[in-house]
Amino acid sequence: MVAVDPIRLADYKPWPFALPEIALDVDLRSDQVVVTSDLSLEPLSTNVPLILRGVELTLDGLAVDGEPLDPSTWIQEGDRLTVTGLPDRPFVLTTRCSIDPFNNTSLEGLYASGGMLTTQCEAEGFRRITFHPDRPDVLSRWRVRIEADRHRYPVLLSNGNAVQSLELGSDRHAVLWEDPFPKPSYLFALVAGDLREIRDSFTTTSGRTVALRLHVEAGDEPFTAHAMESLKRSMQWDECTYNLEYDLDEYNIVAVRHFNMGAMENKSLNIFNSKLVLADAETATDGELERIESVIAHEYFHNWSGNRITCRDWFQLSLKEGLTVFRDQNFTADLHSAAVKRIDDVAMLRNTQFREDAGPTAHPVKPSEYQAIDNFYTTTIYEKGAELIRMLHTLLGSKRFMRGMATYVSRFDGTAATTEDFVQAIADGACANGETLGFDLEQFKRWYHQAGTPQLTVERSWEARSGRLTLHLRQQTPPTPEQPVKQPLVLPIAMALIGSTGRQGEERLLVFDQEEQVIEIGAVPGPQPPALSILRRFSAPVTLQMDMTLEETLQLLAADDDPFSRWEAGQRLSRQVLLARAAAEPDATVESALIHALRQSLVDMDVQQGSELAVLLSLPGMAELEACQEPVDPLALFDAMQSWRSVLGCELKSELHDLLEQCRSQWSQPWPKGQGARSLTGVAWSWLLAAGDAQTPAEALNAVSGPSMTLARAALRALQRHAGPEREEALRVFYDRWKDKPVILDAWFGLEASTPRSDGLKRVKDLLEHPRFDPLAPNALRAVLGGFMANVPLFHAIDGSGYRFIAEQIVDVDQRNPVTASRMVKVFSRWRSYALERQLVMQEAIQLLDVPALSSNTREVVVMLKA
Repeated sequence: MVAVDPIRLADYKPWPFALPEIALDVDLRSDQVVVTSDLSLEPLSTNVPLILRGVELTLDGLAVDGEPLDPSTWIQEGDRLTVTGLPDRPFVLTTRCSIDPFNNTSLEGLYASGGMLTTQCEAEGFRRITFHPDRPDVLSRWRVRIEADRHRYPVLLSNGNAVQSLELGSDRHAVLWEDPFPKPSYLFALVAGDLREIRDSFTTTSGRTVALRLHVEAGDEPFTAHAMESLKRSMQWDECTYNLEYDLDEYNIVAVRHFNMGAMENKSLNIFNSKLVLADAETATDGELERIESVIAHEYFHNWSGNRITCRDWFQLSLKEGLTVFRDQNFTADLHSAAVKRIDDVAMLRNTQFREDAGPTAHPVKPSEYQAIDNFYTTTIYEKGAELIRMLHTLLGSKRFMRGMATYVSRFDGTAATTEDFVQAIADGACANGETLGFDLEQFKRWYHQAGTPQLTVERSWEARSGRLTLHLRQQTPPTPEQPVKQPLVLPIAMALIGSTGRQGEERLLVFDQEEQVIEIGAVPGPQPPALSILRRFSAPVTLQMDMTLEETLQLLAADDDPFSRWEAGQRLSRQVLLARAAAEPDATVESALIHALRQSLVDMDVQQGSELAVLLSLPGMAELEACQEPVDPLALFDAMQSWRSVLGCELKSELHDLLEQCRSQWSQPWPKGQGARSLTGVAWSWLLAAGDAQTPAEALNAVSGPSMTLARAALRALQRHAGPEREEALRVFYDRWKDKPVILDAWFGLEASTPRSDGLKRVKDLLEHPRFDPLAPNALRAVLGGFMANVPLFHAIDGSGYRFIAEQIVDVDQRNPVTASRMVKVFSRWRSYALERQLVMQEAIQLLDVPALSSNTREVVVMLKA
């Protein structure tokens, strides 16, 4: 493999020019696009060469203040255009270049998606449109003129406000857009196509009317109401919670089929993966409706946390993403169930980010270097970054944290900031009235620079006569690549004591910032200590090592007043059961106790608490279980999950049928009502089908053709492991019903690919040749290849056939879409955690990725895996 020099944080230098204004003229033609760019430049130093970036551009003209440049004053090498001999005063550099978006399969820069042209410029896509420094600390006001064939591209969109429309004869037209707020190039956006517009409006707190527009392809108009309502809820929430009002006259969202990411927050022109816009109860699950609402909010919230205040450089990516994830998490918690949202977020963190932290691709929230920045759009940057913000909120309390946020916004509005700027502003605002901070701010910043998941160890001793509980705490972060030695972090640890009837005394918050610390807690004297509820609400993103008796765990499951801690107690018992079964040493005592506790939960909690009960009944994810097993045996864990579901279905059969009877009356309630009942139905069907219940297959099959996508998909997932005629009929019915809707058909591709079958690998290969499979659509690729990677028996086949197949597919995908390919490579990140036989066949598959033409994105990840 060819080595690529890394980009290092330590090498950061400000760009030696100011670029206050950009005028862009984009001429869309039938076979190419001609882009003329006027950069208004102001030198900040003398005799400094101007270096611009450009990828796959044909340079047709270069001038300064309208005068063509002598060829001896500039040179184009690779992706770099260097211009010398420039005036030591403000000047306008004009470039004219042509590009071919119609054959751009990278889905970066300007590219074709169906009949439209669209853009994706974050992180470094703008250099595929025209020459520009293309770095986030260069902020400009933009004026964009788009000209095109009026019949092929009747809708022409860009950032800011549309200020003029021009008719250019009978066949062409142009639209002029102006964005008055300075922004970096990664926030530039352009969309041209034959789109349908859905209009609404929002009145801000100050009384301004904002025009809201969703743009979709013909036929998709009926599926936009949920997205529009989600946008309005987001705007209202941000005004009420953060006092942040939208700042332009219009807000546009475009749904695009071919899109690498979920969505992009381009100023006033959000571009969305179509699956995160087009939805109603018949075409999307409850979970998808909530995710759409959340992502719509996330991109809208970026207007302030990302757009008005952006990143100085890409090492600061979590400045905007971690903060905005924290904001969208709280938005969902406020609108729905805070307890369920927190549990869902923690489960996701443990099954994705903790896994990343424990492997060769581990990196800090603020990396020190990278080769391809696209590889750092990770759960560490986003979700762990959000946990850092959450810890600040926990340490300071809501009121002081919000004062800090107000300080951050007022101090850095209109600038490109750093994580240090953010943390300092939060601290300054929190202490504005003379308060002390309460923790070491410099030590807290280690969270940004130190990779890995800290391990919190708690040992306890109990003095029965005095009722004194002594805790001995230790923290240690395991070594990660390039960081063998770790320092202690600031850990906010929320804890309480739980007796048989509930919490004893007040909750307390311990700021644990040493390697070791001993504390004492007063309690009610007695022969047995009260149960210790620790890390309540998951107050710090750590793993916990603490001996806990079965009785204590059951007491927390039954009596803890913190829903997260109740769920965690159930998860702890489920992990014990599943790991013991995977080791062929089932623990009858723990299994019996857990079944009894679950039965009691089914009796005590009714369907009105359906969402809370559904998460309480949920089983740990495979990634979380793998982290607890050494060496990892994925097939044994998979079999353990299957056998345990069967046991639960048999032992709780009566209660599950009673539960279904209660749920049926709420199936038809519109989201968000009824979602708890529908979630519980999915759990009940899964367990009963695993147990061979005779009544359930027919009911599940019937749901596939019913009015609820939530129930249809729950039925299909439950039937996946039911190797009977109902499974094949259900998949056929679903396909026939949705074959003309690509957004929904992706779910069918994913279900087919993840269904365990003896000829599963052949079927997956056939799916890649299916006439309705679109190899250029990342959603379709993720459905088939992601579905296969989640198919434990096939992907982890001991002969290595599954690993080799995925490696071959990654090489193929990398040729046209390096961003998608590099993310798929991470499926091999934990290869060293398996037994030797499996390690060897995984290494063989990783070696297949070592091809000369591999992109820098994918090469960087492969090098990490092999290090």
